[in-house]
Amino acid sequence: MGVNMPARAVVFNSIRKHDGTRFRTLEPGEYTQMAGRAGRRGLDKVGTVIMCCFGEEPPPQLMLRNMLTGSSTRLSSQFRLTYNMILNLLRVEDMTVEGMIKRSFSEFATQRALTTNEYPKLLKRGTKALAKLEEEFVRDADIRIGAEDISHYYALSFKLLSSTSEGLNCLLSAVGNTAGGSLVPGRIVLVTSARKKGLVRSPAIVVQPPQISSTTKAVSSPAVCIALFPNSYDHVIDDNKPKPKEFHLNYIGTYKNRKYLYTHVELDEILFISQIKHKIDPRTLYKQESSLGRAHVGGASRVTNSFFSAKPMTRQVDDFGFGNLKARGKEGSRTVEDQSIEKVISLLVEAEAMEDSCSLDVLPLKECSKGGAFQGDDAFRLGDLSNQIINFAAELRTYKSHFHPNLLKHYTAVEKKESLSATVTALRHLLSNESLQLFPDFLQRKSLLKTLNYIDENDTVKVKGRVACECNTCEELIVTEMVFEGLLNELDPPEIVAALSALIFQEKTDVDLDPEIPERLKLACEAMRKIALNLGQLQNEHGLMIDPLEYCNSSLKFGLVHVVYDWALGVPFSNICQLTSVQEGSIVRCITRLDELCREVRNCARVVGNPTLYRKMEEASVAIKRDIVFASSLYVT
Repeated sequence: MGVNMPARAVVFNSIRKHDGTRFRTLEPGEYTQMAGRAGRRGLDKVGTVIMCCFGEEPPPQLMLRNMLTGSSTRLSSQFRLTYNMILNLLRVEDMTVEGMIKRSFSEFATQRALTTNEYPKLLKRGTKALAKLEEEFVRDADIRIGAEDISHYYALSFKLLSSTSEGLNCLLSAVGNTAGGSLVPGRIVLVTSARKKGLVRSPAIVVQPPQISSTTKAVSSPAVCIALFPNSYDHVIDDNKPKPKEFHLNYIGTYKNRKYLYTHVELDEILFISQIKHKIDPRTLYKQESSLGRAHVGGASRVTNSFFSAKPMTRQVDDFGFGNLKARGKEGSRTVEDQSIEKVISLLVEAEAMEDSCSLDVLPLKECSKGGAFQGDDAFRLGDLSNQIINFAAELRTYKSHFHPNLLKHYTAVEKKESLSATVTALRHLLSNESLQLFPDFLQRKSLLKTLNYIDENDTVKVKGRVACECNTCEELIVTEMVFEGLLNELDPPEIVAALSALIFQEKTDVDLDPEIPERLKLACEAMRKIALNLGQLQNEHGLMIDPLEYCNSSLKFGLVHVVYDWALGVPFSNICQLTSVQEGSIVRCITRLDELCREVRNCARVVGNPTLYRKMEEASVAIKRDIVFASSLYVT
C-alpha cells in the first residue's frame, strides 16, 4: 500500500509482501508507487529511498534490478459479460450489448486501430472495385470458351494448394528441410502463382530445398526452383529495373522459344509434388551472391572478389589470328552450365506434356514420413492430407480449364477477383461485431437464455428474464430458477435467508452442511445444488467453457447456513461465532450482503406476482437486520 503524503525519505523494511494468497517480491509498479513519495515538492531537490536489511543478506542484484527498472504490470481488462448485463441491455434501446463490448477496455486498442487505419474507407473503395471486377468478369464470359468452369477450377486449386502447404509444413518440421525427400534437388513439382509470377500448374524443378530454422522449426528461406512459363506467358521487360545475372535468382531465360524463371517457391505456391526425381548438379544450375563477396553455388562457396577472380598475367604471344578459331567437331561455345540448363528445360517440357496427358503421378506425402516421426493423431492427419492431395489433383484434371491454352489469363482474372473479395470480407469482419473478442461468448450466453425461456426469438425479454434483471448480488440464474420452481415458497423466513446465504458466502470451510439444521432446509439446499448442476451442464452444452461440478461448487458455499439460520432466529452474535471457524468480519459481511439479496428476491416476487413470497422476504430482512451486524460504523459516524 502507499501513503498519500509527501516525505523527505521512504524506508522499506522489506521488499516482500503478502498479496492475500502468498508472499512475493514487490512488483516494479508497486515499488515506484511507494518510492515515489520521497521528496517534497518545493522543499527537496532529491528524495531518498532506503532499503533495510536488518542483519540479513542484501537481496540478489537481479531481483533488485528487476524491481527498480522493470516494466510496470500490464493492464488487462476485467470486463466480463453476465446474464444480468445482457438482459438489462436487451431491455433498453439506447445501448446494445455489442456497443457495450466495443466501449470496454478489452476492445479499446482494436477499435482505435480500426479508426486510425481508415478501414471504413478502404472497405468502401474495395467494395466498389470488387463490383467493377465482377461486372467485367460477367461481361467477358463470351471469350472464356472452353474455360467456363474456371471459377470452380480456381476454388479447387486453392484447396489443393492449402492441403499441400499444410502437409509440407508437417514434414519439414518433423523430418528436415527436404521434407522426407519430397523437396530434394531434382524433384519435379507443379507451381501455381498467377499474379506474382505468371505460373499456373507450371512444372518446376527444385535446385535448392527450403531452409528450416533450428529454433522455431519454421521455414526461414523458401525453396529455389527453375520454373517453366506457360506458352501463353508474355514477359514485358522493364528497362528501369536491373536485370538479374544468368543462373541467379529472378533470372528469366529462353531456350527453344520456352521461357523459364529462377524463383523462390513458397510452400503455399506448390500445387502438388510429382514422383519424378532427376539427377542434377545444383552447383552448375544455381548461383547466389551474398553480401560478403562470396557466391554460393549449390551449397558450396567460392570467392568472387575481383582481385582473386583476375586472370594471372602471361607473356603476350602472337597467335597470327588463329586464337579465335574453334576445333572442328568440338562444341567449344557451350559451357557446362548451358548444357545443364538445356537438360533441365527439356525435362520440364517433358513433365508439362505428361501433365497434359494426365500421366504425371502425384507423390503421396505419407510415404515421405520416416519411421517414428509421426505418431497417433499426427500420423492420421498426414495420411488424411496425403489422400486429399491425390483426390484433389485427380479432380482438378476433370475440369476443361486445366487444359485450356489461355489458362494463365483466365486464372489470373479469377485470382484477382477472389483475392479482392477475400480482402473485402476480412475488412467487413474487422468492422463487424463478429470481430469482437467477447462476441462468441455473448452469442453462447444469449442462446442459453433462449433455451431457458428468458428471451424469445426476437430477443425480447420475457418474465423470467425480467426476474433475472433484479438480481445483481449473486448468480442470477440460480435465484431465478429457485423462484420459478417455488423452492422458497414452503420455507420460513429464517430458512429462506439461511438457504440464500449459500449464494453470498464464498470462503472455503471444512464443513459443508451442518447436520443440526432442519430437514426442510437440508432438502432446499440439495435442490439448490441440483439447480446449479443443471445450469452448469446447460452452459457447457451451449459452448461455454464451464465445468458443471466446478460451477456448482463455486456458486454455492453452505458454510454459514447454520450460522445465518440461528442469527435469524435471534441467537446472539457471540453464540453464532462459536458455530464456525469463519472470521467474525466474514460473517458480518455475509449477513450485510444477504439483506441486499433479500430486497432483490422481494422484487423478484413482485415481478412474478407472488405476494406470499414478497411478505416472507420482508420478514426475513427484518429478522437479520439487528444488533451489532447492522450497527453504524465507528469509522463513519
